[in-house]
Order: sequence, then C-alpha cells, then structure tokens
Amino acid sequence: MKITIIGNVGSGKTTLAGKISEKLNIPHIQLDRIWFEVGGLKSENRQDEGKERVRAAIREKVDQLTRESNWVSDGWYKRIQPMITDRADRLIFIDIPIWRRTINHLKRMFSSDRHPELSKWDDIKFFYEIVRRRFTHDPVMRAFLAEHKNKATVLHSYKEVENFIKNL
Repeated sequence: MKITIIGNVGSGKTTLAGKISEKLNIPHIQLDRIWFEVGGLKSENRQDEGKERVRAAIREKVDQLTRESNWVSDGWYKRIQPMITDRADRLIFIDIPIWRRTINHLKRMFSSDRHPELSKWDDIKFFYEIVRRRFTHDPVMRAFLAEHKNKATVLHSYKEVENFIKNL
C-alpha cells in the first residue's frame, strides 16, 4: 500500500501517517522532516539558488523512498507532490477547518511533538502562515485533488479520520 496524505498546516497529516505506518507496518515518509534534514530552514530566507538546492535534495530523497513497495507520506510540497501521487495507490486530503488547525498548532507549541529545530518565536510567527496558506495553498491543493479524484479520499473531521484508520 502506498498512501500520500495532504492537507493544510495543522490538519493532522503527520499524526494520521504515523498511525497508518504503525497499523500497516510500513515506512513513514515525513516531508517536513526531510526538509529540515536537507537544510530547508537555513535556506528559507536565501535567494533562489539555496532554495533550489534544497528542493533538489528533497526530490532526490523522496524519489528514492517512494520507489519502495509500501509507504505512507505526509506533507504538501507542490513541486514534488505530483511524483508522490503518481506513485501512490491512494491520496488522502484532510480538510479540517482553520479554527481547529489553529488550536492544533497552539497545542503542538507546548508539546514534545514540536519540531525541535524551531523556537517558540518561530511557532508564534507560524500563526500568520496558517492563515496565509489557507488562501495560497488551499486552492492549489483542491485543484490538485480534483485532478486526482480517482484515488482521492477526503476526510472532513477527526471522527472521519478515526473511522478511516479503523477500516484500514
């Protein structure tokens, strides 16, 4: 089984992927983790050359990992998502309201689940990104979802997420 999970920031992509990985005993490809590992945080404010280097490193790593027979990936990186989705058997879109995702981010700020590379100040500044990405990433993800509706499942609530896991 090859599953890719997309959704807006704080929707629960990584949590769902972790549960699927555990239940099906398959590798979990966490795109954000790869981004951190290849220096994405350091390239964030750089010119295009640094960003392109990071993007190429992510693409190479994901290309290698998605050649495996079974996996679950989580994250939205629009430049590599087409490759991931083409290789996936199933595309899951977690469509949770922005108010809930904002609460999720607030909870994550005070948990051990947060990205250790980020400071509390980074977490606080990220609230702006949650709102901004609602208007920039969301329409792109929805168009992408429409293009791949033959393998897509949309989950609108955590109850639907739990039922999805239970029925795997």
